[in-house]
Amino acid sequence: MVKLSEYREYLEAIPAATSGDLVSARSNLESLLAKIELHSSSEQLAYVLQLLADVEAQAGNAEKALSLHERALVTDSANPLTPLNCAKSLLGRLNQPALALARLKVAEALLASGTWQPNSNDMPREWYQHQIQSVRVQALQA
Repeated sequence: MVKLSEYREYLEAIPAATSGDLVSARSNLESLLAKIELHSSSEQLAYVLQLLADVEAQAGNAEKALSLHERALVTDSANPLTPLNCAKSLLGRLNQPALALARLKVAEALLASGTWQPNSNDMPREWYQHQIQSVRVQALQA
């Protein structure tokens, strides 16, 4: 498995995004995606796509952000963390509570399906349930 922290682009993108240097964050994340696309896990790819979606949302590119979220959901369709992270971004960065609620339903369905089983790298099932409920409350209040 690829370690994102071993890539200069990742190490530069995160502080750039945090400090508001969206041009640098975007450039580094796009470069990182090109480097890891063929040899990383679907979970890692989805995570980087979501980071890039957040950068695009911060930059005011809502359509591109939504497109990147959709790509992340397709890339890692079996993991409840992907729709949960999308829901958080849709609510916090794109002000789309209805779409956030729809993504939470996807995360809940994955948890209930039994097809996803947490591994040693995942948070426990209860953590996901708590996060889903917390985001749902925020979305319903938005």
